[in-house]
Amino acid sequence: MSNPSFGASVPPGGQDPPPRPGATSIARYAAEVVSPRNTLFLVLVIVSLFVFWTPVRTLLHYSLRVGDHDYDKYSHTLLIPFISMVLMFLERKRIFARVRYGFRIGAILLFAGLIVNGSAGWGLNQLGAENSLSVRVLALVIFWIAGFIFCYGTEAARAGVFPLLFLLLAVPIPNLLVNAPLAAVRYGSTEVCSLIFNVAGVPFLRNGYEFALPTISIEVAKECSGIHSTLALFIVSLVAGHLFLTSLWKKVLLVLFVLPVVCITNGLRIAGLTLLSVYVDPRFMHSNLHREGGIGFFLLALLFLFAVLRLLRGRQRVKESRAEVSGYTEGHKL
Repeated sequence: MSNPSFGASVPPGGQDPPPRPGATSIARYAAEVVSPRNTLFLVLVIVSLFVFWTPVRTLLHYSLRVGDHDYDKYSHTLLIPFISMVLMFLERKRIFARVRYGFRIGAILLFAGLIVNGSAGWGLNQLGAENSLSVRVLALVIFWIAGFIFCYGTEAARAGVFPLLFLLLAVPIPNLLVNAPLAAVRYGSTEVCSLIFNVAGVPFLRNGYEFALPTISIEVAKECSGIHSTLALFIVSLVAGHLFLTSLWKKVLLVLFVLPVVCITNGLRIAGLTLLSVYVDPRFMHSNLHREGGIGFFLLALLFLFAVLRLLRGRQRVKESRAEVSGYTEGHKL
């Protein structure tokens, strides 16, 4: 009978101990991270920051100007590349299942990004400073996408098309494109305010975006349109639709719900502050609740959007369950 052994077994003399599975997986993962392909892509990203340093520095300066309404539309730009990287990491097995160098297409797009950047710099007087910045940041995004294709190929780019195109949100939005949705939010918020005042039985006179109440007059100004919350909810709806919904029309529907949700919560905020100022204390209109209370209504908007997402996912799960039951029934019939 063999004696029982206690503790770790010792390998015979002259032989190396067998590698631990955990250590092997960590070493393999580290080797994959520092592979020549990944190193080349990192080098291209670092080179892009030097080549496009002027627009990157300007964008950083604008995005960090907190409290200045003229620069509100830049506040989200810093987060976009990091969100894109997180999405790439979450879907890495699918995106990087088949990788190969895409030298030809990648080189063409890299050159195109440099040309667009140079053209925007030369045409600064014709484009204007703001439009020139948008074009140059667009050139940077093209350069990043080109570097991805150069290192990982077109198949990986097609698999990761959403995280790659998501980078376009880092491009500053021209005023021509941002004014229309903000005008819609302003109008919708005003209508919600009017509805709340009517339901509450508050006497008021309305002239466009202005309300005259017994002790106070307010205007739903452009600054009250909530560009921060609108952009944040738009980004959340895009990411949530990509991660949790499979149907394209459901993803589009989720994004379209952003505007009415913002109008409702923004109207509730303005009407609530107004009623508190009229019936409780006039100082509410200039209190911290007015300046910093938007976060609470943003969370309320997230709850509304989450409810819409749950509703869409519920219909999606019902269809998936029916498909599974149908497939199971057909399989047993065979």
